[in-house]
Amino acid sequence: MYENWLKPAPPPDETLPTYSFGRHLQQHARQCPVGLIGLNEQVANKVRTFLNRTVWDFDGLPIADLGNLRKTTTEFAIPLLRELHASGITPILIGGSPKYFASQYLSFNELNRQVSLLNIDSQVELSNSGEDGKVLDPAIHRKGRKAFHLTHIGSQQHLVDPAIWKLFDANSYEAIRLGLARKDIADLEPQIRDADIASLNIRALHHNDAPARKATQPSGFDLQETCQMAYYAGNSDKLNSFGVYGLNTKDTDQKNIDLTAASYAQLIWYFLQGFSRRAGDFPITTERMMEYVVEMDDTTKLTFLRSPTTNRWWCEIPLAQFHGDARHRLIACSYQDYLTTSSEQVLPDRLVAAFRRYA
Repeated sequence: MYENWLKPAPPPDETLPTYSFGRHLQQHARQCPVGLIGLNEQVANKVRTFLNRTVWDFDGLPIADLGNLRKTTTEFAIPLLRELHASGITPILIGGSPKYFASQYLSFNELNRQVSLLNIDSQVELSNSGEDGKVLDPAIHRKGRKAFHLTHIGSQQHLVDPAIWKLFDANSYEAIRLGLARKDIADLEPQIRDADIASLNIRALHHNDAPARKATQPSGFDLQETCQMAYYAGNSDKLNSFGVYGLNTKDTDQKNIDLTAASYAQLIWYFLQGFSRRAGDFPITTERMMEYVVEMDDTTKLTFLRSPTTNRWWCEIPLAQFHGDARHRLIACSYQDYLTTSSEQVLPDRLVAAFRRYA
């Protein structure tokens, strides 16, 4: 079905035990809601050697390994990803260069007017003008159809141009810097759940967990924390694309390459575990959700919704007439956000910024 864009991946080792990941993969997309795609053949094949050895624990979820991209340009990947989105298939993109985040965004943007992005990285690859060719520029500075929202997690203050934060403030984007993000990874779940597509650059991790990369800095998330974020991304019914980038196969130390590829494999495994446990919450349905109405003053009422299946919370945009995409009508939030709003009559800053995007 996708042979024009992809070539088959190497078959898994036949000596793998029956409970292993590699023994359960399908080689076609038929009836598979999620599929692996190698954007860089060398990187993806190395990651597959570690991923295929992991255990299969995905509750009957059919997963396809669709192979590797035939050409290495970002433009070549766009129609493939657009076809996958249109077919209801969530791609897991295994890449080297993070430039393919543009492919993720542009393919999804052609199908939807409003796209919310999640980028996990130690740096913010964004310029003020959009003329520097940075990773986020095509989404943020695109004329006419720029990204609806951007959430950036893991930035390190000493690595980011201070002027970028003014751009974030002007557009009501969210930035959760490394120190705040690490206080409690569970607090990041609503921001991750709000995204349509997600990108994770391996340099967001400690150097010891992912040493084969071009950027070298001592600080970052540990692998366990990053896998928790990958799980939240997989578990979100709204998220439609997940990419992992940054492995440098030109590293002269093969042990560094192997360790980084193993980290990739672990991140993908936890994304898939989250995916296999999706509950069908919003935006699939809101029929069974519990409503909680908070009266802020004589004229303003806010509606919060809670899923009885997962206990996840959303806040409804308080507009008399809503013109945006339906999947953005509810903003993912936490139980604490509801408590703060109802008991203190104070709307958390994150929800204030979310409402501002509709002003």
